[in-house]
Amino acid sequence: RRSTSRSESKQVVLESFAVMKRSVDPQKDFRESMVEMIEENNIRATKDLEDLLACYLTLNPKEYHALIIQVFEKIWRQLTKTK
Repeated sequence: RRSTSRSESKQVVLESFAVMKRSVDPQKDFRESMVEMIEENNIRATKDLEDLLACYLTLNPKEYHALIIQVFEKIWRQLTKTK
């Protein structure tokens, strides 16, 4: 499977849409959502992952930013272990 280029990744993020959701486990939901975006779009480049994080931070209230960053860091570490 080929890696997605930066412009393709940016297009995927631009074509995506936010879904309002109530959650009893926002950490789990953010993780599942991020992993799904990364896997479905084969996002691997550092800058593309950073763009994805920026997208999550932009689309979600500030009260979730620390949690989003925490979840993202865990995913990032997992990705670097599997390279």
